[in-house]
Amino acid sequence: MKQLIIILFAALFIGNWLNAQVTNKDPFEKMNQAYELKMQQMEEQYAQRMERMQKEYNEKIKRMNSAFESYLKKAFKQVEQKEEVIKPIEVPKPVDQPIFIPVEKIDPTTTLTKIPEPVAPEIEVLDAPAHSISPIFSLPEESDNYKQKFVVDFFGSEAQLLIDKRSSSLSLNKINPKCFAQYWEDYTSTYYHVYIQSLIEYAQQKNLNDWGIYQIIHLSAQKLFTSTNNQTLWEWATLNQAGYLAKIGYINNELCLMLPFAQQVFEKPYYSISGINYYLMNNKLANKKIYTYEDNFGGAAKLIDLNLPYSLNFDNPQNIVSKTTLLPNEASPVTLKMNKTIIQFLASYPQTDNTVYLNAAMSASVKQELYDHIKPKLEGMNEIEAVSYLMKYLHHSFEYKTDRDQFTKEKMFFPDEIFYYPFSDCEDRTVLFTRLVNDLLNLDVVALTYFSHMAAAVSFSQPVDGYSFLVSGQNYTICDPTYIDAPVGAVMPEYEKYKPLAIKINNNNSLGNIWQRINKSLENGNKGKIFINQRQLAENGTYIASGWFTDRIVLGNQNYQTSNGTRDLWFATFNNQGKMEWFLPVQCSNYGYTQAFNVGKKGNVYALINYAGNISINQSKICQSETPAHLILGLSNQSYPVLKENLDFEVPEGKKLAFYGKYRADGSKIDLLSFPTDKVRFDSKITVDSNNEIVVRGIVGEIEGLTKEVPITMSTANYNSENTLEKYLKEVNDLQINKHMASLFAAIKTLSSNGGRISGLTVHNLINKNNPDFRKENPDIYKGLLSMQFVINNGGIIKVETYKEKDVSLFSMRIKNNSHLQIIESGENEFQLHFLNGVDVGKAIIWYKLNKLTLSSEGNMLFDYDDDHTQKMVNIDDIIN
Repeated sequence: MKQLIIILFAALFIGNWLNAQVTNKDPFEKMNQAYELKMQQMEEQYAQRMERMQKEYNEKIKRMNSAFESYLKKAFKQVEQKEEVIKPIEVPKPVDQPIFIPVEKIDPTTTLTKIPEPVAPEIEVLDAPAHSISPIFSLPEESDNYKQKFVVDFFGSEAQLLIDKRSSSLSLNKINPKCFAQYWEDYTSTYYHVYIQSLIEYAQQKNLNDWGIYQIIHLSAQKLFTSTNNQTLWEWATLNQAGYLAKIGYINNELCLMLPFAQQVFEKPYYSISGINYYLMNNKLANKKIYTYEDNFGGAAKLIDLNLPYSLNFDNPQNIVSKTTLLPNEASPVTLKMNKTIIQFLASYPQTDNTVYLNAAMSASVKQELYDHIKPKLEGMNEIEAVSYLMKYLHHSFEYKTDRDQFTKEKMFFPDEIFYYPFSDCEDRTVLFTRLVNDLLNLDVVALTYFSHMAAAVSFSQPVDGYSFLVSGQNYTICDPTYIDAPVGAVMPEYEKYKPLAIKINNNNSLGNIWQRINKSLENGNKGKIFINQRQLAENGTYIASGWFTDRIVLGNQNYQTSNGTRDLWFATFNNQGKMEWFLPVQCSNYGYTQAFNVGKKGNVYALINYAGNISINQSKICQSETPAHLILGLSNQSYPVLKENLDFEVPEGKKLAFYGKYRADGSKIDLLSFPTDKVRFDSKITVDSNNEIVVRGIVGEIEGLTKEVPITMSTANYNSENTLEKYLKEVNDLQINKHMASLFAAIKTLSSNGGRISGLTVHNLINKNNPDFRKENPDIYKGLLSMQFVINNGGIIKVETYKEKDVSLFSMRIKNNSHLQIIESGENEFQLHFLNGVDVGKAIIWYKLNKLTLSSEGNMLFDYDDDHTQKMVNIDDIIN
């Protein structure tokens, strides 16, 4: 209401400026005209500001390119090559798969001379995820004159890209620093942004990681140029402009590309430059010394991250190959449809750290078919029975052979690959087993590595007999997926005396042991008042979460009351037993929301908060803005603020502003860029790089209804959701949008304003009025719509209340009472619904957390679900009759 009050005052002061025909009996008309005048002024100011910001941004990029060009002319010097590292195998793995032999039962009268003590193995702590930050480009209109379609064969699938048609004419004259500098000038004179922007968009559609981006650039270079040197130089320039720390080196007439990785890479020679290892990508130089440079292009900061956390999204039917797998006690095998593009892409990987494979996502088609068959088998089993079933599956359904025998070298499998290749070993089975336990049983699990073997250990909710280990204070029991017929707790005899190394896996499932305890402790006595929105495990073993709360909550012996009757944000840390260490409320005078979140190397918390009004911590105001703004907030591991950057750019309704900021761990600013954008091409994100520097990207004006009130002509006194829906439906129908999607778009537009609301009764009346046959033709959808008792936008977060608090089924979604979502207008006639909690997608007994749903004008509905961001496209015409 704050905006409404401000506009009321504005109307009083500028009333004489308004149309003379408006009388005192038309207060809403006066307010409308005052509002329109203010919007016009904002539009003019915005246009001027955007022009200035775009000019500043272009000039900064130009200066960076020019500085790097000058540097290249004199920077090359000779460096020595380091020998490639072979993945260590101290002792050969067993040639034959070991079989468990039960020991005779011990006479109960026998006295045991020694009881094995629990062993606490060392922990290999994973680096904080460092997934790429996509570059943000604002292309000038003249770039359209140079755009052309560019199709690349990406391992059997077509990558539809765009490129500046002048790119193929780029050429290197000679191998020397002066010519490299000239090439850089020629390259940056083209609209290289066109290619990079289309590449990033394609990578996001397919969930490709940094290695996938590199491979597309590599394949593009091969299509553009016949000369190897020209290929290498174009890859180098493109990678740098995409933000990656790529280098070139040369000796005589030979040019080479070198890349740094976030993980260790084996079987590739490398050069150590300024403390970073740069690996040779395109050849092995006979001459061990090359000429290269030390400093980096100012716009490049990223290492190539080999983590594959998201499910690859390739579904071309022509690339499908069928493989089978046999579940325990079944006569008929399960057929899995595998995509050859995915298999070939995984085969292109260099050998790297075990953590990459253990944390990798499974492809959607394989996961869905496999889990659809396994999940029903596990129903009714206790934890030990369920884990034993999965162990039996791994013991008997896969042929054993060592990597040396199958590939003549070490090759660890990603989860998909164990189904594709005829043989597998202990590492490959551990990868699949840990994934199944985590996904299907919601139990925390670690991998255990011995000198020549890999197994797993599971954290059960109750004590279990057998060999157990303490990892970060949590008890895990060994489960060996390679040791045929071995029960839970059994270890191969040759490894009984050895202490293994435990590798923690990203157990980020919603019902994992620790998170489950944290959820229960927060909701105890506070159900429906406190919500978790973001969570992460820090490198120091601390569990960190954030969210919002409403009304009054009680945690332990502390009471917390919202500051202004709206909702307040909170951050908290928990130890490895799930016990709270500290809880910090963040007071919001209007409305706020934590749009992005991440954790630093030492447990610091970083958040991107979208807000309007005042933000305070411990009753001390830290920022203020009457228009939608962002606060970049950094908290130490002791909960005091170390970073407070307020971005209060004023953006008119319907406009969006992209920004990119980089900060040191102490909160000092390294860089901050901002510029206009006509389309939301990325999610807000915070990443922490290998130097513990924080990179933040986001968009001002992204969340619909964060501050925008219900329009004045539909003020609380006169608001009628039926009339509003019909008004928007008429507007949407005039745009020739899919008729079924048009109804959803009208509902979204109704809910896009703060205070917008729809009830089940409203839906009932409109359907019966405008489409009386809908109830008979679509009974399930009709029932689901009516069961949503009340839907209201409260400061950018839309709350769903269901009839009698029962779950609602709609479009393969299961919607719980008190679920929440947000609306983002991601493009012209395209909306994204971001689900914050309480909404799952699936069928029968298999359900996954729904992350977001993208709705397009032609009727497509793109579901993004589960922690690995599996995607599935459905057309609304296939659902509604």
